[in-house]
Amino acid sequence: MLQKLNAFIEVARQRSFTKAAKGLYISQPALSKQMKGLEEELGFTLFDRSSYGVKLTKKGEGLYRELSPMFERIHQTVERYQAFEEIRFGSTPYLTSYFLHEYYERLQHANVHVTAIEDDSQDLIPLLEADEIDAAIIQDLASYKNFPSVYLFTDEFFAAVPIDSPLALKQKVTIEDCLTQPQIIPSKGALSEKIRRVMKEHNFDGQVIETQYHAMAGLVSLGAGVAYLPRMMVQQIAYRGVLFLPIRTTPFKREMYVYARTEGILEAVKGLFAEGRKVLPEAEDYFL
Repeated sequence: MLQKLNAFIEVARQRSFTKAAKGLYISQPALSKQMKGLEEELGFTLFDRSSYGVKLTKKGEGLYRELSPMFERIHQTVERYQAFEEIRFGSTPYLTSYFLHEYYERLQHANVHVTAIEDDSQDLIPLLEADEIDAAIIQDLASYKNFPSVYLFTDEFFAAVPIDSPLALKQKVTIEDCLTQPQIIPSKGALSEKIRRVMKEHNFDGQVIETQYHAMAGLVSLGAGVAYLPRMMVQQIAYRGVLFLPIRTTPFKREMYVYARTEGILEAVKGLFAEGRKVLPEAEDYFL
């Protein structure tokens, strides 16, 4: 029946059996026979046939309006899977661990493979330029040169505080609260730059501990200070001795964009993330 319904949508769209038959690469008599068979299966008439051409019945018009967008999505999905033999994808350790895993099966079926990982997503741009990857998720960069891109989502950061810190008694903290403690920050990258800017704005003159991104939570658990970690990570991990608190009017957010070498690749990749995206929960405490 799906084949017949697809043919029905083409007839309804063209309002002509002759034009629809050409578009479907079948003869007009064969198409007319299909539509007769479809009407018999459905149990109602789809077309008012007359010498003036094809006119849909009320039920036929209703069926067309409901089915048309569904079949359009089906065609787009099929075209997306047919378009590329393989898509080489760039990511970061955190995106790979805490975001892309939600789409693992979909990416695998579409033959999208993570072939490059950089600690800072913006370091993936040179790989796009060198044609070493086909697409990537880039942080805080809405556009770059002539590469097509599209907004994906916004992720905000939580304060990671030691469980025995005075801040642990609060339900939420302010950035001023956080700056009463030593700051644990990445040695480089977009987050490091944002934290340094905030520290400068608040005339922070306390201790700053630079480390690798993946080591920050460990230092917090040892009571070394406060760090900032993205919500996508916070909602999925458990770390002994660490409490994650939302920051009031947080200055630490990141906007994520999908980049690709071509518009066609961008359409293919963004379509994989378009459906089934888990909505990040409202800011709340995470006690670990």
